[in-house]
Amino acid sequence: MRSSQVLLNVANKKVSKTVPIELTPLFLAVSVALCSGAYFTYRKFAYDDSLRVTANPQQSGLNDILKENEKDN
Repeated sequence: MRSSQVLLNVANKKVSKTVPIELTPLFLAVSVALCSGAYFTYRKFAYDDSLRVTANPQQSGLNDILKENEKDN
C-alpha cells in the first residue's frame, strides 16, 4: 500500500503554470478594451456613410469631373 501511495504522489506532481490572482483585473481590462475597440471599429466601417469602403455613387465626384471634361472636349 505504501509503494502505490508514493507512485500516485509522483504522478500527481505535474508542474502547471498558474496565473497570479493579481493579474485577473488586468486581463479583464485588456479584454474589455479589445472588445470595445473591435466593436467600435466594426460600427465605423459598417455604418459610417462618409467612409469610402464601398462604392457610394451619390458621394463620388467622379461623375461631375467626367461631365466637365466632356464639355471641354
